[in-house]
Amino acid sequence: MIIIGERLNSSRRAVHDALAGRNETYLVEQARLQEKAGASYIDLNASALLDKELETLRWAIPLLQANVGIPLSLDTPDPRVMEAALKLHRGRPLLNSLTGEKAKIESLLALIKDFKPQIIILCLDDKGLPAEARRALSVAQRLVELLGRQGLGEEDIFIDPLVRPLGVDSRAPSLFLESLEIIKKTLPGVKTVAGLSNVSFGLPERRLLNRTLLVLAMKAGLDAAICDPLDKELGAALAAASSLLGHDPFLKEFLRFFRESKESGGR
Repeated sequence: MIIIGERLNSSRRAVHDALAGRNETYLVEQARLQEKAGASYIDLNASALLDKELETLRWAIPLLQANVGIPLSLDTPDPRVMEAALKLHRGRPLLNSLTGEKAKIESLLALIKDFKPQIIILCLDDKGLPAEARRALSVAQRLVELLGRQGLGEEDIFIDPLVRPLGVDSRAPSLFLESLEIIKKTLPGVKTVAGLSNVSFGLPERRLLNRTLLVLAMKAGLDAAICDPLDKELGAALAAASSLLGHDPFLKEFLRFFRESKESGGR
């Protein structure tokens, strides 16, 4: 499982304040903790700072790259900010994200062609969120073909079928899982990804719902998760599910996780 650490998102008050106040200690500590916990990418979102987003990223991206050894997931809805972030990032980042909306494609396609980042694509287009799995697949296929023409291989693409809040639509998780499964079977060369915490928005026991969805999604073909790598219970569910699904030969990761958790006093 590829983990994209979600803790440096400016929608969180502590992160917003740290970014606004240029609190290097806090940002570096949060990034390092996520890397140590097994994250493959650090998602960085400063969009809540509005007109200060660009100058904030010009400070934060070099700071984080000087202190962690994993790439960043650059998360912004503003194409101008994304261009600056791609120029700042050393090595190959993850672009979060591209949709099938015509305006979004037109604003980002030149950047994708020039920088060739890895990319998260969302199953969303000008018709809105798909109401059935086949249409989610259709959006995904169209975007994968488009990116292929820009020189990106399927291994560089993460497809997000977009899990919606359970509290808004009780069928949302089932639709997500059905979409995930059909996308993975039809496009086996791509990676699949989910923002787990979306499912529990506005509900109690959010972490329980998030980690339960993770286990179900792993069975349906999930390759990556945008989540909190410091959530020990989620990590335990991931380790157990990986073992039960046969993804962890000889249980090396399972035993390592619980040994390290015991040593740190986590379980």
